[in-house]
Amino acid sequence: MDRRRAACRFSGLVLLSLLVVGCSGERFETRDSPPPPAPRLQDSAAPAATAPTAPAASAAPTAAPPVEIRRGTQRFIAPPRPHAEARRGSDGTVSLNFVNVDIRDVAKAVLGDILGLDYVVDGAVQGTVTVETAQPVAPAEILPAFESGLRAAGMGLVERASGYAIVPLAEARRQPALVGTQSPGFGTEAITLRYVGATQLKKLFDPIVPENAIQADPSRNVLLLTGSGADRSSLRAMVEQFDVNWLHGMSFALITVQRADSRRLVEELNQIINAEGSPSAGLVRLIAMTRLNGIVAISPQPQYLDDVRYWAEELDREGEGGERRLFVYRVQNGRASNLAAVLGNIFGTATSGESGGTAGAAAGGASPTRAIAAAMSANATPAAAAASPLATTGPALATGQAAGLGQVQQLRLGEAGRTISVTSDDTNNAIVIYATSREYDLVEQALRKLDTLPLQVLIEAVITEVTLNDTLRFGVEWYFKTGTSNFSLTSGKTALPVQSFPGFSYLLSQGDGIRTVINALDKVTTINVVSSPQLLVLNNQTASLQVGDQVPVATQSSVSTTTANAPVVNSIEYRDTGVILKVTPRVNDSGLVLLDIAQEVSDVATTTSSTLDSPTIQQRRVSSSVAVQDGQTVALGGLIRDNLSRGSNGIPLLKDIPYLGSLFGATDNSRVRTELLVLLTPRVVRSSAEAQAVTDELRRKISTIEPIPIPKAPRP
Repeated sequence: MDRRRAACRFSGLVLLSLLVVGCSGERFETRDSPPPPAPRLQDSAAPAATAPTAPAASAAPTAAPPVEIRRGTQRFIAPPRPHAEARRGSDGTVSLNFVNVDIRDVAKAVLGDILGLDYVVDGAVQGTVTVETAQPVAPAEILPAFESGLRAAGMGLVERASGYAIVPLAEARRQPALVGTQSPGFGTEAITLRYVGATQLKKLFDPIVPENAIQADPSRNVLLLTGSGADRSSLRAMVEQFDVNWLHGMSFALITVQRADSRRLVEELNQIINAEGSPSAGLVRLIAMTRLNGIVAISPQPQYLDDVRYWAEELDREGEGGERRLFVYRVQNGRASNLAAVLGNIFGTATSGESGGTAGAAAGGASPTRAIAAAMSANATPAAAAASPLATTGPALATGQAAGLGQVQQLRLGEAGRTISVTSDDTNNAIVIYATSREYDLVEQALRKLDTLPLQVLIEAVITEVTLNDTLRFGVEWYFKTGTSNFSLTSGKTALPVQSFPGFSYLLSQGDGIRTVINALDKVTTINVVSSPQLLVLNNQTASLQVGDQVPVATQSSVSTTTANAPVVNSIEYRDTGVILKVTPRVNDSGLVLLDIAQEVSDVATTTSSTLDSPTIQQRRVSSSVAVQDGQTVALGGLIRDNLSRGSNGIPLLKDIPYLGSLFGATDNSRVRTELLVLLTPRVVRSSAEAQAVTDELRRKISTIEPIPIPKAPRP
């Protein structure tokens, strides 16, 4: 007791001195460090531009290959769980001071008197136990402290249905019961793993934990922890530290290879980074992605990915020598055959003498592009070769042109005697180029500038026939200039129209476009709307609309002069009639739309000028080129036609009597003058959102159309 009192006095003096020092010193404020930022995807290299900024004629190397890096948290185990401090309190705290006391006396004092638990002591248990606490502890800490003392003495505490049992430690290990996470006593608890495999984690813990303390269930990915409550708590803390999302801590990088082969580049990078004996061996894993021609790098240290990117760029740059290989450019917004033809015009094609050494199939050192083309064209016909959309001065394949494969061009890039092979694969809409990396960079710059997303133009057209009455006896143009319409027209001198057929071209400078013109004319005359199409067409492409019939016309008749009773053979040609509209828009950067317009309205009439058994096609055609602003309406007209008709009426039979028939009937001669008027409004569609808006507007217009009522049949 004296020794204990001395220790208490010494502890009090130390505590008092610490309190005095703490009051006289500075005050420090502890703050929790902010959590690390969440991993995010970032691009360490400059993103690849859609169109290169260097001029197409420059042979400067392209930008560094794009690299996508996802940096991890570099945490592969969880932080250790802090130990819970003993809860102290003025009420209910207990001090344990048993030194070499018989196990039965300690069990009675702790389990029976203090905790009030039922217990039994196995007959095989003999000996003493030492349990001491330096300071009073809360009741919740008493049982773990007692269990630690039992374990040190070779005994174990097992929970049973009737209470607790104190048995030898070996027997407690042989018959553990499945207990909960916080249950005291010797037992087994199951922990379901989330991120790591149970078998792998058991192999990691086996050398540092007691025998049979951990068992793995790989089918359920569960670990079984066996031991006392304190042992299981320690094992559980270790498992929680390692059961983390290790992929969350790893860093990834996707490196796009521009020139070299990704598989070969991975082999070279492994020799640099993962060489045997290298300090970084095994810290970086490299995977070749052949489909993307890229490399995936995985490492627990993000700084290693920067080194991998550097060496990948250096090795990829070394492939710019004279070695030629195949490159495939996937055309995104145009046609491969058209782009290949433009390349031939830009760089110029080699003459037959310069490229004659490579003509023919893949024999005699022919290029791989020609060899592929020859293999693909084995089953092609001469007609298919002649129908190739790519016209070039380069030599054709000896075996014929493959279906969907353009002719091979030999392009000159300025170096003496150096040519590259270019062909278009129309089936896959791609361009195959056989050249060095430096030569391909030059060609690719031109392709990326040419392969841009084209604009679209919505052409709203209304083709009408206006009946010319007394108000319009001088034509629609005269009425627009002198009438009382609420809009004005701009003449061709300011609108820049170029007409190739008599008529007029005006721009509507005020009003609501086509509807304004139709409403103004409808008040003074009869309007027949021949057609009202809406066409959506790509920029610089021709949209055509035809509503009508194909009429057979005899172009030639022949008969044999040597054979008796030979039949007459007629050559028939079909002519398109009706409404035919062709429009080609061209949009410049300022929004001005250049329109090449070809409009034709044709009718079929009986031939009266000859004895040929062929119809007469009456045509009214307008061909013009105009420049209008986006959304402005252009009016084309001035083509007037006179329709003369003669008829008779009267009393049947009597009106047909010669000389006297005029007394019983009358003859009507009528003349109807009509003018063809074409109204066009171009609207430029620059994005998918505008295209969707145009579609929605057309859908709303269609939904407002009321169906024509069908009269009911009369009841019998």
